[in-house]
Amino acid sequence: MVNGYVKSGQIEAARALFDVMPVKNQVSWSAIINGCAKLGLFEEALHRFIAMQLSGFRPNHAGLVGALTACASLGALDQGRWVHAYIDRNAIVYDRVLGTSLIDMYAKCGYIEAAVQIFDAMPVRDVFAWTALISGLSNHGRASDALELYRRMRREGIVPNGVTFVCALSACARMGLVDEGRRIFDGIAAPGVQHYGCLVDLLGRAGLIEEAREVVLSMPMEPDSYVLGALLNACGVHGEVDVGEETVRRLAERRLDHDGVRVLMSNMYASAERWDEVAKVREEMEAERVKKVPGCSSIEVDGFVCDFVAGDRSHPLREEIMSMSVLVDKQMRLFYDDIY
Repeated sequence: MVNGYVKSGQIEAARALFDVMPVKNQVSWSAIINGCAKLGLFEEALHRFIAMQLSGFRPNHAGLVGALTACASLGALDQGRWVHAYIDRNAIVYDRVLGTSLIDMYAKCGYIEAAVQIFDAMPVRDVFAWTALISGLSNHGRASDALELYRRMRREGIVPNGVTFVCALSACARMGLVDEGRRIFDGIAAPGVQHYGCLVDLLGRAGLIEEAREVVLSMPMEPDSYVLGALLNACGVHGEVDVGEETVRRLAERRLDHDGVRVLMSNMYASAERWDEVAKVREEMEAERVKKVPGCSSIEVDGFVCDFVAGDRSHPLREEIMSMSVLVDKQMRLFYDDIY
């Protein structure tokens, strides 16, 4: 019943049923942990995982996977390491699901070398394990290693899936490998909108704005915000104001002209010294009360992930945090002055 509620998206009903169960076991705990993780309630998933152990139950395979998924999404490296230590301490074999979850957790928590070690230790690897490590390497600035792993995967006869192609194309975009990116894209039997977005990003970063525009115009499906956003970003970097204006119009037609689009267009006009257009965009934003979404960062402290949002004054330790920030800033300035 808990699983059924989770799969239908009724997490409140799943919680209520789980909480009134007179007897719980590993299976019921794992069901609620995985349910929270699948529905994006990652902090609750970890709290439930800890509560399960405090209740005297040892996590089973499904519970470990759910906890690792939550750790990966939160960037909770310390808790992810604890789960890994538990797996090793109990001599649990890295099967394809568990191994891939560990790779994904370490990669998303910034410990890519551990992800590589897990990958090498897996006795059997499927396309999901390969893809998780390719994605991790690419996201850590090791695009060359990511592409080499992609080539190795193909040599070993593993057939890429749609996500694998996205990761490989993203690595090509980061390295500026236009020809290889084109070859990878041409090898996709039925490219989806994400693959077109990656190709547009690849061409746009290389300054091939007109070719990127032609790709958007020739797509067999409607371009989404990612595709048009990639083209708009390229226009901003390379000063292609006319194509940028056309892209913004298409975003507006789809009601996707959010705050980031307006800010980017304003900056593009400013780079071209078209100050009248800058003022017009800013006036439109003020009239529509459009505000830029504040930036957010997070840090793990004693096993718990703390979020910090720009402009937020609600944190209970705000005064201490601000004082420490000022102190660190002063020390960095003194260090910089000593060097230069």
